[in-house]
Amino acid sequence: MIDLHRAVLGLGLAFALAVAPAEAAASSTIAIIKSDDLDAYDAPIDVFRGRIGRSVEVHTIGGDKAVGERLMAKLAADPPEAVFALGAKAAWLVSHQLPQVPMVHAMVLDPSRYGIDGPAVTGIRMQPPPDLVLAQLQLLAPDVKRLGIVLSTTNNDPMIGEAIQAARNAGYTVIARRVGNERDVRAALRRMPAEVDAVWLLPDPVVVTPRNFQVLQAEALAAHLPVLAYSEGLVQAGALMCVAPDPDAVGRMAADQLLRHFAGENIGVLDRAAPEVVRVVLNRQTQEAIGLTIDPTLLAFVDEVLARPRRR
Repeated sequence: MIDLHRAVLGLGLAFALAVAPAEAAASSTIAIIKSDDLDAYDAPIDVFRGRIGRSVEVHTIGGDKAVGERLMAKLAADPPEAVFALGAKAAWLVSHQLPQVPMVHAMVLDPSRYGIDGPAVTGIRMQPPPDLVLAQLQLLAPDVKRLGIVLSTTNNDPMIGEAIQAARNAGYTVIARRVGNERDVRAALRRMPAEVDAVWLLPDPVVVTPRNFQVLQAEALAAHLPVLAYSEGLVQAGALMCVAPDPDAVGRMAADQLLRHFAGENIGVLDRAAPEVVRVVLNRQTQEAIGLTIDPTLLAFVDEVLARPRRR
């Protein structure tokens, strides 16, 4: 009986060893899919790769829907174990064309707006807690009392309401304007300097366009108004400051979400996580142009000071 049992175990072990390598090779690769070839999308990858402990393949859609669809067809034929999607285009394609593949997305503002959802989807939110953002504004621009916000009528992101309430809780008078189109956006932005001490740009694809930002930037500089933005790219373009997720932390958190899934948790019930670490970026040239004096000791709370905006 004992010998037979050992023989059966031996056969079973031999069979397992024979098939295990092939199964591992077919299922242990993580696909990283970038919407575009941008530094912002590259930044979290190294930390993610080092933490996930699995083979990683990086793909770039380059903003081309046809390229993305060909990639989705290729991955559908040989599915990766999971996907880390960077940017809304990549995340949308994966959630709609590879719905059974576990996905964590990042660098996506308001994923619900784009229908990025599903039973195997979670992500890292791009908006830090609003009270944390406002605390940095109070630290660096303490004279601001009236805060202006311009939003499109189609923006239903729950974070907007949280941000407005956080501003009121922080003691600001909030002047919020809802607008229906880009022409109304520019009109509202031109009126803002007469009504507020600073403008808080919140993620909104109707409001935050290159042309609208140029209008806001010109009006804010003329009126010496600080503009609080949500991304380093907008600070590079001339906004005074932003409080944005730290890219290394985004990569680590995305890997941790997938590792929880691999350990047995259902990825679809994991909440989209708020960024745990943020970066405060300040545009020195804008600070000087609007005449804002900042105590040098407070710069210890700033992670990066840009000498001048880069051309976009």
